[in-house]
Amino acid sequence: MKANTAIGFVMGGLALWFMQEKTTSLGGRRTAGCCAVVMLMIGLLTLMQYGLNRDFGIDQLIFKESANAVATAHPGRMAPNTALNFLLLGVSLVLLWLPTANYLAAQCLTLVAFTIALFGLLGYIYGNSYFYHLDRSLTAMALHTAIAFILLCAAILFASHHRGVMAVVTSVSAGGMMARQLLPAAIVLPPTACWLILSGYRSEIYTAEMGISLLGILNVGIFSSLIWWNAGKLNLIDRQRRTAEKGMAQALEELNLRVEEREKMTVELAAAVHQITTTMDELAASAATMAEQALAADAQAKTAFSLSDQGIAAASKTQSGMELLQEKVRGIATEIARCQQLSSQISNISKIVSDIASQTNMLALNAAIEAVRAGEHGKSFAVVASEIRKLADQSQTSAVTIMNLVGDIQKAIASTVRVKDEGIQTVTSGVTAVVETAGAIGGISRSIEEIFVSNKQIAMTSQQQAAAINEAFNAMNALNQLARETAFGKGD
Repeated sequence: MKANTAIGFVMGGLALWFMQEKTTSLGGRRTAGCCAVVMLMIGLLTLMQYGLNRDFGIDQLIFKESANAVATAHPGRMAPNTALNFLLLGVSLVLLWLPTANYLAAQCLTLVAFTIALFGLLGYIYGNSYFYHLDRSLTAMALHTAIAFILLCAAILFASHHRGVMAVVTSVSAGGMMARQLLPAAIVLPPTACWLILSGYRSEIYTAEMGISLLGILNVGIFSSLIWWNAGKLNLIDRQRRTAEKGMAQALEELNLRVEEREKMTVELAAAVHQITTTMDELAASAATMAEQALAADAQAKTAFSLSDQGIAAASKTQSGMELLQEKVRGIATEIARCQQLSSQISNISKIVSDIASQTNMLALNAAIEAVRAGEHGKSFAVVASEIRKLADQSQTSAVTIMNLVGDIQKAIASTVRVKDEGIQTVTSGVTAVVETAGAIGGISRSIEEIFVSNKQIAMTSQQQAAAINEAFNAMNALNQLARETAFGKGD
């Protein structure tokens, strides 16, 4: 292999590598394009040297080669078929490198290069130098060069297997499967048969006519076997297809039955959904009414709570007034008791005054008697005794009157005491009743507060329930519409 040949293969491999990299970097694409152009130019310049019979100085640009090299027309110069392959593959890589790649043209050029390389390989296998060495005045294609070209062509073809002519071979269809099975046999078996016939002829086992006859028979056998094998594969595929069609028909029949069942279920579902929707509508209306009633109860509870607060305040004020009245009644009772004591003292004093008046009257009477006994000398004293007696009578009368008044006062005080006791008992009962009323109103207030909180929670729950029922109602409407559309759509 010449130096330029090796460089051409390196450039082709690099171009293919950078084009297949999973990257969109501008540097990678530029490198791939440059490598493809270098490969193309190596082949083009070499062909121009052969065509123009000139030396451009590119053959030994890097390495020097001996003038006695085997099958070499010019030192370092590659074979013309090698240069042609580099030109074809370089153009093919450039076509694949372009933004709008031409896969068909690139693959066709690659197939031409593959055929040239295959000719060179078969030439070495059959011992036919015309396949790799066109003329004694030209450089021959080396065996490893032919093999390298075959590998490079295969890499280029499979690098774009999803487009162009390769799409048929790599397809997942039956045609692609048959192509992948037959192409290797078509490429390998006929050349192998020719090599066997040629080896027998060269060993003088049979004549040329016999060899040609055997080649024809072998070709018939090979192609018949390939056809039979292909037919067997096609029969297998056809049986699989019929089995699949039968299974598909059964599946379709089952699907139709299930579709009919689904239609019935859809109709029933539509009816059920309609009924549920109606019920949900009524439930939504009930929930809305309940929410309104809960809000109204909440407002009434607020009013009752406010009234209970006012009642508690009034009861507290009444309790304070009753307690003040109780204190005043107790003060009055104290004063009445004091008056009772004073009236008792007045009664005692009046009794003493009455006793003193009685004694004075007796003394005045005795004095009058003594004055009568005294005669003329006792007249003045009798007058004094008479006056004293009058005063004593008046004092006794006044004392009796005072005692009577004191008795009346004591009776009135006794009545007042009874009334006072009853008043104190009434006030105490009133205070107790007010306290109990305040406690009851407090309990009512707490109950109303609890009712208020409960009503508030009920209102919130009712609103949430109404919202949830509304969402469920909308969902059921959508489901009802979907069921109707499904039923009517299938019916159409």
